[in-house]
Amino acid sequence: MATGRTSGLSTTQGHYWHAILLGNVPLARRLRARAELDRRSLGGVLVGMFIVMVDWLRLDLYSPAEIRRFAERVARLTHATLGVTEGEVSRLIDRELGVAADDDVRPVRHGTTELAVVITAAGDLELKPGEIDRLISTAEGIARQRGIDLPVYRPGLIMRCRFEIAEGRWYGYPARRRWSAERMGAFVGWLRDDSTA
Repeated sequence: MATGRTSGLSTTQGHYWHAILLGNVPLARRLRARAELDRRSLGGVLVGMFIVMVDWLRLDLYSPAEIRRFAERVARLTHATLGVTEGEVSRLIDRELGVAADDDVRPVRHGTTELAVVITAAGDLELKPGEIDRLISTAEGIARQRGIDLPVYRPGLIMRCRFEIAEGRWYGYPARRRWSAERMGAFVGWLRDDSTA
């Protein structure tokens, strides 16, 4: 794909997290069963996303007070759905920033706290689909560096079209008109790629 929106992703797990961060429940539901076949890979990509996101937020989380305010916002926005507490979030961020030792941080729900941080920070940073793609592809690289075997996944034409539609809905009508020519070019590129494969 010419535009690099979902083309940087190389795993089912990465595509699943991309759909989650786009907020597209039907697309995430389609990918969920395949992504959860390897829960270690799914968690590895999530932890990688958390690491990258904290690195992107590092300038905003420069003091304990800023970390506490961010943790309060994460807990307020995600407590109803994920049940994450402010203490879990702040301890986990402190560990990632090197403020607390690994032994001091044991979140009650492994993975849930990381997901809450990633979802909240993606909203705070107003990430575009291309930036979400970069976040996840970097996370896939981190998971591989940590020894997690991530099998390669190349979505078919129909799944790629579903991602295009999800990203188009994410942008909204006025923005869709601005980049429709670019996206059509990407679609034609896919057809060429598929015909040569």
